[in-house]
Amino acid sequence: MITILAFIFVLGVLVFIHEFGHFIMAKIVGIRVERFSLGFPPRMFGKKIGETDYCISWVPIGGYVKLSGMIDESMEKNSVKGEPWEFMSKPVYQRFLVIFAGPMMNILLALFIFSMSTYLTGLNEPLGTTVGTVKQGSFVEQAGFQKGDQIVSVNDKPVETWMQVEELSEGNDQVNVTWKRNGETFSGSFSPVVFDSVQQSLPPVVGDVINDYPASKVGIEKGDLIVSVKGQPINTWNDLTDVIHDIPDQQVTIQWERNGEILSSEITPVPEPTDGTGRIGISFLTVSRDVGLFYSFYMGTQYSINLTRLVYRSLKSVISGRESFKNAFGGPIVIAKMAGESARSGAGNLFIFMAFLSLNLGFLNLLPIPVLDGGHLVFIFIEAIIRRPVPDKTKIVVQQIGMALLLAFMVFVIINDIRRIW
Repeated sequence: MITILAFIFVLGVLVFIHEFGHFIMAKIVGIRVERFSLGFPPRMFGKKIGETDYCISWVPIGGYVKLSGMIDESMEKNSVKGEPWEFMSKPVYQRFLVIFAGPMMNILLALFIFSMSTYLTGLNEPLGTTVGTVKQGSFVEQAGFQKGDQIVSVNDKPVETWMQVEELSEGNDQVNVTWKRNGETFSGSFSPVVFDSVQQSLPPVVGDVINDYPASKVGIEKGDLIVSVKGQPINTWNDLTDVIHDIPDQQVTIQWERNGEILSSEITPVPEPTDGTGRIGISFLTVSRDVGLFYSFYMGTQYSINLTRLVYRSLKSVISGRESFKNAFGGPIVIAKMAGESARSGAGNLFIFMAFLSLNLGFLNLLPIPVLDGGHLVFIFIEAIIRRPVPDKTKIVVQQIGMALLLAFMVFVIINDIRRIW
């Protein structure tokens, strides 16, 4: 039940925000909105207020705004009549704004959620300042650092996260650094450029534990130190993830330390729905730091940009063939499963998942694919270049092809979801 309710809530909010973007911009530029629907036809129920039919429809995997005089997914050939309130009667820039407003609202929603989450709960930073792999000939090696060194202070101020190291280093020509190695203390003065080439190594200490995942079922708790998995010693968080990701659905022995006592159990990592890699449901240990409102929006923006880059790289990997197409996309079943897992781990995680999904929805909707908003924008750009409308017949044929491809894609991801989960 939690999974179903979480899925309806997340999808409902994302669809409403997206369609509201189209709706409000259409109203601003004077385009008549004939229907605002949550869900796809057939219509379930609703109420007509003024010129707009506000309704709920039976197919709950999206929504739409029907604009007067626009050839869209409805494929209505006689929808353009030349009335001043129609979509095609408006200047190119206004039509661009109406189409772009939907994805933009999803992107802004993600930015807002990430920012407010940072402001309300603080900035969660990975706990640890241990130096990871040191490349031969790098600035780090020349400065005298070795793998496993723990930085304890920068400019005589104690640090416990790598972000603190970077913040205390900014704006200085030289920084005074103190670090420990095997119980011995070292110090030196360096250019901050040294930290640009440092790889952080997180300790394998457990932070959050997700309910109903393998780790919680075997009794692993926050603060536990993972010692070994499958007989392999674990020294860093990367060591842990490298082993776990490679053994989905394999039962192995895991050992962890708590208050000086070594505990052990058999554990079976579950495959992640999106890529099939093993997961046991734990995250690394973090520390929360309160930040101001403006810095929260800065961090929310940075996080949104980084996630957008990640989406872009993932799409590039799929197109180039480096990543399997069937492992790259999740459908409604996988989304529902992930929404349920997020809800069970707390309202905050559910909203973060919503933000992640909203950013993906906004970005993917801008792809130049027929039926999607990006496809409509392509028609607008072509019209701006050739200085005349694209023929209605061409639009309808392209939309029909796009709709067929979209339906085929939906069938594929649903079947793929079922294969992954069952």
